[in-house]
Amino acid sequence: MYERIFPVPDRLKSPNQPIKVGVLHSLTGTMSIEEVSVKDATLLAIEEINAAGGVLGRPLEAVIADGESNLKTFAEKAKQLLTQDQVEVVFGCWTSASRKAVLPILEELNGLLFYPVQYEGLEQSPNIFYTGAAPNQQIVPAVQYLLDRGFRHIYLLGSDYIFPRTANQIIKAQLVAQEAVLAGEEYISLGSREVSTAIAHILSVQPDAVFNTLNGDTNVAFFRELKQAGLSPDDLLVMSVSVAEAEVREIGADWISGHLVAWNYFQSIDTLENQKFVRAYKAKYGSDRVTSDPIASGYLGVYLWKKAVEKAQSTQVAKVKKAAKNIELVTPKGLVKLDAKTQHLWNTVRIGQIKPDGAITEIWNSKVAIAPDPFLSRYPWAAGLSQRGFRWGINAKLMSLFSALVAIAWVALALEWLTAAEIKRNITALISRVEQLSTPQDEMLQWCNAVMAAAQRSQYLLLMLLLLSIVSMAVAFFVISQITRALKGVTQTAQRLASGDLTARSTLVSGDEIGVLSNTLNTMAQQVNCLLKGLEVRSRQVEQHSSELEAAVYAAQAASRAKSTFLANMSHELRTPLNAIVGYSELLQEEVEEIIADEQLISDLQKINIAGKNLLAIVSDILDISKIEAGKMDLCLDAFDVHQLIQEVVTTLEPLILANGNRMQVDYPENMGMMTADLTKVRQILLNLLSNAAKFTEKGKIILEVMIKNQAENTGEQVTLNSTPVPQTETPWILFRVRDTGIGMSAEQLAHLFQPFVQGDDSTTRKYGGTGLGLALVKKFCEMMGGAIAVESELGQGSVFEIVLPLEVKAPPQQVTIHQAA
Repeated sequence: MYERIFPVPDRLKSPNQPIKVGVLHSLTGTMSIEEVSVKDATLLAIEEINAAGGVLGRPLEAVIADGESNLKTFAEKAKQLLTQDQVEVVFGCWTSASRKAVLPILEELNGLLFYPVQYEGLEQSPNIFYTGAAPNQQIVPAVQYLLDRGFRHIYLLGSDYIFPRTANQIIKAQLVAQEAVLAGEEYISLGSREVSTAIAHILSVQPDAVFNTLNGDTNVAFFRELKQAGLSPDDLLVMSVSVAEAEVREIGADWISGHLVAWNYFQSIDTLENQKFVRAYKAKYGSDRVTSDPIASGYLGVYLWKKAVEKAQSTQVAKVKKAAKNIELVTPKGLVKLDAKTQHLWNTVRIGQIKPDGAITEIWNSKVAIAPDPFLSRYPWAAGLSQRGFRWGINAKLMSLFSALVAIAWVALALEWLTAAEIKRNITALISRVEQLSTPQDEMLQWCNAVMAAAQRSQYLLLMLLLLSIVSMAVAFFVISQITRALKGVTQTAQRLASGDLTARSTLVSGDEIGVLSNTLNTMAQQVNCLLKGLEVRSRQVEQHSSELEAAVYAAQAASRAKSTFLANMSHELRTPLNAIVGYSELLQEEVEEIIADEQLISDLQKINIAGKNLLAIVSDILDISKIEAGKMDLCLDAFDVHQLIQEVVTTLEPLILANGNRMQVDYPENMGMMTADLTKVRQILLNLLSNAAKFTEKGKIILEVMIKNQAENTGEQVTLNSTPVPQTETPWILFRVRDTGIGMSAEQLAHLFQPFVQGDDSTTRKYGGTGLGLALVKKFCEMMGGAIAVESELGQGSVFEIVLPLEVKAPPQQVTIHQAA
């Protein structure tokens, strides 16, 4: 249990001893965007009060605590403020979840909270003063404003926590009562910036307006993506109840101007008290700062507490609450009054429109302050929302049952007593009559006396039963007290656990079902606490591993850059001598053929020339792969004749094809026309595919097929790569298909066919040579030009490579994804 050392009486305190007050807000995390400004306004009020002489002649000392946008932290900080720091009052909280997290602690330790934000209602605690709007002072009139202006198809969008969900329950009941339509309902995790799904849903249902209860950073992402989706306020109006002047600045006026907000205060209110407040706030925190409803509520809450304390002449909670009833105060919001029954403010409702400069201009108000109605008791359609009237405590239920049983027992006793008394009176009368007879019968007198004795014994027995019922009532009252005390302990523990205090434990007071429940609750709390600690350890480990992975990624990127630089330098260093070797070998070959005519020497020079060219091609391939990986490979687009390209490729590869005794067949239309692409890369693609076919085929057949696929002209024509459909486009495709009757490939070989430096297997590499770079480059070049490649192959039967490229390549092209067929 918590321990709170209650302050000494005010009369015993030193006149100069400060009065400690707590300021509890999220100064970090997703909610800090709103709460820091409210904290600043609270401190401004404290500073002004101290400058004017303090409260009861004593200065105020603010003890600031950071809720960190975390419910557990809010509960812990509230406990710390009340127990360790010994504050007299707490000003703070923003979300309803944070308020409910600290509520059990306030009630247990008899703390006092001034809550400055509008909320969903359906709550009333003697330990909280609500200076923001109740639902009938913001949510209900904001919805009514939309309905009255013809917006009947409403979409509800909110953050996923208590306030938006409860507020939307109220709105849905109001829509039903007004015969309006709920267009949709979506909730987004608090602080999340992932709003694309919600916007897509809004676009699909096309509502008249959106009622927005998003909170925190999510509003920034929502309004920006909403405008990027092409939805202006004229197309789709958004009414917000958690977006004020400070949030408008964070979102950016350009993104949100034209939309509506509902509050009880705007910075633009033209009153002397508000002008004074705005000047003071800007003077302290900067001329670029703005005020808002929660900021004004946080500011005036301090002055309300001050007035109640001075009226009570004490800071004790009970006296302050009694003195605060119906007090009135002129504030930046106007004249406000603390409702004696609900501890809420009477507020004026205002609807505002956001202007391009970020200011909010009032376009409607309720004219008079609206009495708070947190349980919406004045609205017939809200009768089912609050079960307040039906939520009897277990103590009331048990005591009602006990009282009913006692009443029944006492009624029975009373009836029996009256019956016995009546019998006694009748017998007494009978005896008197018998005695008056001239010849009384002895037997009749004896019988009457016996009945009289029985009636007297019955009365004695009833007296004993009465005494027994009184004793039983005392025992029953004791048992009920034990049960209710145990249940209250379990309930308080559950509330503290729900607020995030996982160290809370329920006292075991019995071995019955309640004791089992208490023990189970303690065990569950212990297990959850253990799991959370384990999760924290895992989280730290994940963070550590993430840091290590980031370092590894950075190192890998650095190594990749170093590799690319090394390959570029080495390729340059190797190209020069290799070009010299190729060139000199050709010159020597010509001279030897003319002068010496030595066949052996000519053969050796040819081998040197071929080896140099092969090595030069390998160096070029390695450099190309390096450029692609580094993102430095560019396309050089140009128009060229497809027919001429095919002839050049076939002529170049003819000696290689004939060397293995192969036959080549080329099929393509006569009028292929022009193609716009990177000519060098298209040529290299065809050379690599045809040279591979020639290398892995002996005394077989190689077929090159080329065709144009124009889906725009031939409606319904489907372009496929090895039976896999290519996405529909308006641009014609050119399809290259290379078939061979060579050695083919297995499914395992196909799985890593296009990986750099990888060939089918070691035996293939030993027998046929190669570096495994050719097909990797082919795939990369296809993707760069917006095309795709696919392959089908069977061991011993040959392979089929198919490539599609846009007939007119755009820069940069859209990549086509094709699943490779095995």
